[in-house]
Amino acid sequence: MSKLALGTAQFGLDYGINNQRGKIPDQEIKEILSLAVASGIDTLDTASAYGDSEVRLGRYLAEIRQTLKIISKLPKDAVDPAAEITNSLKKLRLEKLYGYLFHDFRTFAENRKLWEQVSALKEQGRIDKIGLSLYYPAELEQALNNGIKLDLVQVPYNIFDRRFEEYFPKLKKQGVEIHVRSIFLQGLFFRDIDSLSPYFDRVKDKLIKLRQAADRAKRTLPELAIGFALANKAIDKIVVGVDSLANLRELVAAEKSGSIADKFFDLREDDEAIVLPFKWEKERVNV
Repeated sequence: MSKLALGTAQFGLDYGINNQRGKIPDQEIKEILSLAVASGIDTLDTASAYGDSEVRLGRYLAEIRQTLKIISKLPKDAVDPAAEITNSLKKLRLEKLYGYLFHDFRTFAENRKLWEQVSALKEQGRIDKIGLSLYYPAELEQALNNGIKLDLVQVPYNIFDRRFEEYFPKLKKQGVEIHVRSIFLQGLFFRDIDSLSPYFDRVKDKLIKLRQAADRAKRTLPELAIGFALANKAIDKIVVGVDSLANLRELVAAEKSGSIADKFFDLREDDEAIVLPFKWEKERVNV
């Protein structure tokens, strides 16, 4: 079974700095899902915040849903989890979800009763696993220190961003399923270095070294990034978004190239202004 999980933000939004075509056409979504299943991908990651992604997925899931685990997310500032999950299930044309995450940690932290309500939905059999989508290690620490029983977490993780790595062993001991996202740093790894905004000058040397590491390892950049995540055995799923059928083919092939030794990855970057893409938007960076 593939360790890739298919992220579907591009099904409902113009998402990613390398996305030049907008939302994926309907027929291509069907082809992408068919290829995903044929390639051993068994998990889809979506959210009600991803435009009409859930609706578009629902049109095709009737044919293949028995083989797929669907994860969705409670919207930011939600007040009624039961209504939210009912709406997501209706759009997805499903009776239950494999996973349901708080999309925004602040929503979880400021109203703990919402966690109790989501836990009740799990007890009712409408969700298999519940958890959090996180951006900062301090958020994870807060949840763990407050005795929250997590089934699933999704965190950013890539060759630059290793902030959560030290928590993986503890999470595994607690039986938590670990999904990682942003393994390509929202496409930054693939951009032409000389055309990047001056905002990224602080990591230009590391971007150059990243390409040199790919050359030494005789891997493409997607193979290098996926191989890095595959090397960490604590990780259960690597969430990857695609903007085309060809893009998915490339990533499936990259996974087959296998894991790669840690010696190629002395490129850790702790500057959150770099490793958290939403901070680029706040600075109005022209990537």
